[in-house]
Amino acid sequence: MSQQTIKLDSELTIRNIQPIFAQLSELLTHDKELHIDASQLTRVDTAGAQLLYLFSQTCASRSLRVDWLDCQPELQINLKNLGINIPEITTPELQAELDEEK
Repeated sequence: MSQQTIKLDSELTIRNIQPIFAQLSELLTHDKELHIDASQLTRVDTAGAQLLYLFSQTCASRSLRVDWLDCQPELQINLKNLGINIPEITTPELQAELDEEK
């Protein structure tokens, strides 16, 4: 199984949602490890939250594991309050350690 990482920009809003939607949709069509780098993400509007919620629910229903890399704690809490579970949050350093253990 190969892996693919999507790097999110600082904002996930209705103004820039289309390319992210296309990238996330593409991830669902392949047998890959899914990684989302949220290290730069600081703002999510309603449309962005809905997209992440839909993606999260779709992955859960398909038993796909998604690793969220370096999501900011405040954003994680806000998304969790909206029902968007980000189960694994790792820093790049921790991710490198996990990769070495495999």
